[in-house]
Amino acid sequence: MRLSRAASALAVASSLFGFAAAFSPAYSTIQSAKVLDASGAPASVLNDDAEKNKGRKSLVVVLPQLGEFDSSEFCEHLIAASDALNDADIDLRVVGIGETKAASEFCAFTGLDREVLRLDPDAELHDALGLNAGPRFSVPDGVSDDVLKFMLGTLPGGAPADESKLRPVATSWLNYLAMCAGIGAPGTLREILRGYFGDYNAPERLKSDEVVKAGFIEIGPGVGPVKMGPLKYSQWFADETGYQRPVELATVRLKNMVEVLTKWDTYVTNTKTIDRRGATYLFDENGDALYEYKHRGVLTYSETMARPLTFLSDYIGDEVALNPLGLPDTGGGENKRGRGILKPAGKAMGLLGPVFKAENKLQAQALGAEEADISAAKKKVEDLIEQNGVVVFTYGLSPFSTEALALLDAEGAEYEKVEVGLEWFLLDAEASALRAALLEMTGQSSLPHVFIGGEHVGGMFTSPGEEE
Repeated sequence: MRLSRAASALAVASSLFGFAAAFSPAYSTIQSAKVLDASGAPASVLNDDAEKNKGRKSLVVVLPQLGEFDSSEFCEHLIAASDALNDADIDLRVVGIGETKAASEFCAFTGLDREVLRLDPDAELHDALGLNAGPRFSVPDGVSDDVLKFMLGTLPGGAPADESKLRPVATSWLNYLAMCAGIGAPGTLREILRGYFGDYNAPERLKSDEVVKAGFIEIGPGVGPVKMGPLKYSQWFADETGYQRPVELATVRLKNMVEVLTKWDTYVTNTKTIDRRGATYLFDENGDALYEYKHRGVLTYSETMARPLTFLSDYIGDEVALNPLGLPDTGGGENKRGRGILKPAGKAMGLLGPVFKAENKLQAQALGAEEADISAAKKKVEDLIEQNGVVVFTYGLSPFSTEALALLDAEGAEYEKVEVGLEWFLLDAEASALRAALLEMTGQSSLPHVFIGGEHVGGMFTSPGEEE
C-alpha cells in the first residue's frame, strides 16, 4: 500500500530530530539481513555504496521459494521492466528462498540477472519481516510419523530422510496446501480462477509464437492449437486478441510448474519453508518506504494481479508499468461483442450441423412445404440480398441472432433484418420453407445467416462451409 502523508511527515521529523534509525522498520531489517549472492558468497541485500545510492531508490522483491511458480511469474514482469527501472534511478534486488543450484536454474529459466538475485536459504529474512506463512496450522500430535511419511510421500520431494524434519516439513506443506485451497490466503482462489477463465482487464499473457509442453500435452504456438497425444483441436478463442484469454495465464503457470516439478530437488532444498510468502518494498535513497505490500497467499504477489507493476506507474510511467511485457492490450475492461460464453456454445452448435440439416428437411416436409415453396423462398432471398448491402436472417428468440445484430449496431452498419421466426421449433410452413431454402443455398443449418455484398459470410460464430 502507499504510505500516508502522516508517515512521510514522521520520516521528515525523525530526520530533523536526529533519530539514527531509518523510518521504515522493513528497511532496517533488510539492510541488516544476512543473505548470499547467486554464487553462495555472503552478501547484503541493499547496495552499501552510499555514493552509488545517492538519488536512487531501491525496489526489493522478496520471493517465496525460487521453485514456486509465483516467483518466475512475477520476475517475468520485473525483467521486462528492468530498463525502465534503471532509467527511473531504481535499483532492483530480488531475494528468494533457495541455494546456488536453484539460483542458476532460476536465472537461466527466467533471464534474471544473477547480480540482482540474493538467496535466503532458511527464510530468515522472511521470518524477520513477519511475512505470511498461511493459516499457521500445526500437525496434530495424534497423527503418527508413519502417517506423515505416507502423506509426504505423495508430494514432490517426498518425506525427509532426517526424521527430526518430518513434522516441520509436514506443517509447512499443510499450511501451503491450505493456502492453495484459499484458507488463510485471501485472493488465491480468485486468482486461480482468473488464470482459467481469463480477464478482460489484463493484456495478453502468452507470446504468439510460444509453445508450452507438459508430458503428452502441447499448447501453441500461442493460445490456439492444442495437442493431447493423438487428439488435436483449436481453442475457441484463438482468433481473439488484446486481452488475457481463457486458460492463457494458466498455460503460463503450467510452463512454470513443469520447470519446477522436473527439477524439484534442485529448486527446493528446504521444504520446511515452502509455506513462506513474499513481499515487495520500494524505498527512497534515505530508506523511507514509498510502497509496501506483503503477499497474502499463493499467486497473490501483487495488489493488482491483472497488472502486477501498477504500483510503479508514478515512477516508470503507465506504458511499462501497466503492460511491461508489451503484449497486445485493448486497454482493459471492455467485454467486446462476440466474446464470452456464447462463442463456445456457437462453436459447439456447429458440431450439430448434420443433425440440424436432417431435422430441417423433415420439418419442412412435416409442415407441408413443397419444392415450389422452397424455390419461391430462394427467389425471395436472392431479391433481398440483391437489393440490400447487408441482410441478416434471424430467429427472434435466438441469443446468437441478438448478438449478431448488436455487433452490427455497434459498428454502425445498415442492414435489412429478416426474422424467419421466433425459433426453429416454432416455425410455420412458409418460414420452414425459407429456412430450408437458406440451407440449400449456403449449406448452413443454423441461424443467423449474414449476407454482405451478396455473399454469404456465415453466422455469428460459423463461417461458410464450416458445417460441411
